[in-house]
Amino acid sequence: MSRKSYPNVNAANQYARNVVRGKITACQYVIQACQRHIDDMAAEKSKRFRYRFDKDMAEKAAKFIQLLPHTKGEWAFKRMPITLEPWQLFIVCCAFGWVQKGTKLRRFREVYTEIPRKNGKSAISAGVALYCFTCDNEFGAEVYSGATTEKQAWEVFRPARLMCKRTPLLVEAFGIEVNASNLNRPEDGARFEPLIGNPGTGHHRTAQ
Repeated sequence: MSRKSYPNVNAANQYARNVVRGKITACQYVIQACQRHIDDMAAEKSKRFRYRFDKDMAEKAAKFIQLLPHTKGEWAFKRMPITLEPWQLFIVCCAFGWVQKGTKLRRFREVYTEIPRKNGKSAISAGVALYCFTCDNEFGAEVYSGATTEKQAWEVFRPARLMCKRTPLLVEAFGIEVNASNLNRPEDGARFEPLIGNPGTGHHRTAQ
């Protein structure tokens, strides 16, 4: 029986190590996040530590996003799938990999990032939103792309909708209806839509 491989998790962990060692230039907040990740992976072996890093869950999320197509520019024209860079893998793997011991509930409920323009912010957010919409094991999931203006709210929902339209296997596998202003799954009532304002608590949100 072959051993499982975790190429995306390994790349995320290597990124964290390289940042802490000074091989990759990063701000103090990123350095601290990477150090926490490394320290907590060592601490998870202790019974007193409440969390563990689930490599399967982290790898699953990273793989899912990288099955989705680009929706803008030359790569979209060539119908190329998204490829996450190590820093992006670190964000995704930390968000979806760290869980509470015994329950598998996610440790982190919110993720704050500051990403310059033209670095795939909307595409990655759309991928995360679609993952929460389809693969998060939540019956009747509600996912919102929230912003203070309609234009901003569509910056994540638009690429997510295009990803579905260009990935018929995804739509078929999860029974997604692609509508003009929302995505929904009639089987369980799950929906993903843009929203102006604050959707409140208890919902998956992606914000611009």
